[in-house]
Amino acid sequence: MILVYSDSENLDLEWIPKLNLPPPCRVVHSFLEYRDTPADYKIGMTTHRLHCTYDENCPAYQGFEEKIIALSDASDIVFTIESELHNYHWTMWDQCHRDNVYWVLPGAVNDREDMNSHIIYWGDWFKTTTILYRALPEIVAKFMPFQPKPKSFDALLGCPKPHRDFVANAIKQSEFQDQFVLSYGGAWKDTEFYAKDYFIWEPGCEPVVNIVGTADEVRYYGQHCHLSQVIPLEVFNSTAYSIIAETDHDNTLSFYSEKTAKPMIARRLFVAFTGYKFLHNLRRLGFRTFDGIIDESYDLIADDQERYRAAFAQVERLCATSQSEILPVIADTVEHNYQLLMNTDWTQFAANHVRAQIQTIFK
Repeated sequence: MILVYSDSENLDLEWIPKLNLPPPCRVVHSFLEYRDTPADYKIGMTTHRLHCTYDENCPAYQGFEEKIIALSDASDIVFTIESELHNYHWTMWDQCHRDNVYWVLPGAVNDREDMNSHIIYWGDWFKTTTILYRALPEIVAKFMPFQPKPKSFDALLGCPKPHRDFVANAIKQSEFQDQFVLSYGGAWKDTEFYAKDYFIWEPGCEPVVNIVGTADEVRYYGQHCHLSQVIPLEVFNSTAYSIIAETDHDNTLSFYSEKTAKPMIARRLFVAFTGYKFLHNLRRLGFRTFDGIIDESYDLIADDQERYRAAFAQVERLCATSQSEILPVIADTVEHNYQLLMNTDWTQFAANHVRAQIQTIFK
């Protein structure tokens, strides 16, 4: 018999059915029952921290490492599922990572194969953003990816962070500064929207709650989503390419959010200002990038400032090149990325890799 521990209705309804575990298989929700019940194989699954806030006093943070250790001791294999990936995960992993524990997360880590071999990619932000735009094909049809635009780049950078500071300053100092749509600034506030003085609202987007950050909920043409998931149609149709300044710029990991999904849904070339190996890890998922059209060797530069300078050199090169030379050449790449992103069931993608690891425990 296979005994599965689950601490989430989401695991029960979505993840476990996608695993197609062979019978007899039983799911339990009490850890003590799971620990004390004899079984041929035991699989621990947890979403203990999923969608938790950044507040370390959040209940989902308390006792998490101890829970993983206990699950590891009681299980043949453990999977912990989370929709965020940040540098604080290293502290957590140092406390509770075990050989039989796998982390199902929206990214990868760099230069630590012992850890990366235990990470399974789950594109939760890809999943939720594509769900939104599958429901709005009439909006997708309004993008004009191959038509030359009045400006070269959007640079919608979000709240202040070091990699975004670099981009904003580089744009302001560039001879091509009039080729950008730039929005940036505003310190984070807990009571009001930090970007209220400069945020570019898309028509059809209505707040559902008091907006403090772009992760807050809005209604967009009848669809509920995060504000950050709404693609700026008007901005994209006035610019040819996108700057991606992801949530993190840490060189030890790559985290893929809606910031990466949006230009791919709109079939756009992008230049990334994030951590090192961001493009390398994206290609490992099957996506294509734009090396050969631009020089993407910046992706493998470990020094932040040097990497940013090399990336911005490609931004300026594109500003100086006729869009009519670039847009036809990117067509196959952006179409591939659009189809892969939109037509992949990202939870099933992860579940397939979870199932492959489960197969290794069966004798």
